[in-house]
Amino acid sequence: MPLGLDAGAVTALPPRDRCLVPRGLFGRPRPRWTLTGPILPAGGLWSTCRTLSQVVTGLLVERRLGPPAPSWQRSASITWHNGATRGASVVAAAHDDGRWIVLHRLGAADRTDRLARETLLAATAPHGRT
Repeated sequence: MPLGLDAGAVTALPPRDRCLVPRGLFGRPRPRWTLTGPILPAGGLWSTCRTLSQVVTGLLVERRLGPPAPSWQRSASITWHNGATRGASVVAAAHDDGRWIVLHRLGAADRTDRLARETLLAATAPHGRT
């Protein structure tokens, strides 16, 4: 596989014991967000943060498949994609100098983008890159 992912590393139906899910007011797990069929790529895929990190470094840092697809957002020096469902959010981003981040949060999504950007910009660029 071009990004080095194992078969099944990204799935629509993860095992229940492998899911990080938010909890409700009384501590019970909230129902999982599931999307299947043609809308699956819009938010129904599950993976580990380690797998998503492999995707980010392969696509955005090493550019193994060429330039990122137009669905990735772009600022002056950062390429990113974000998403949120009820109770969970994620940002995957890379700076042109090789810094990158995958940030997954449970709870309100309103601070996830800002926290990812601040953390990415505060990180030291990889040796030999500016």
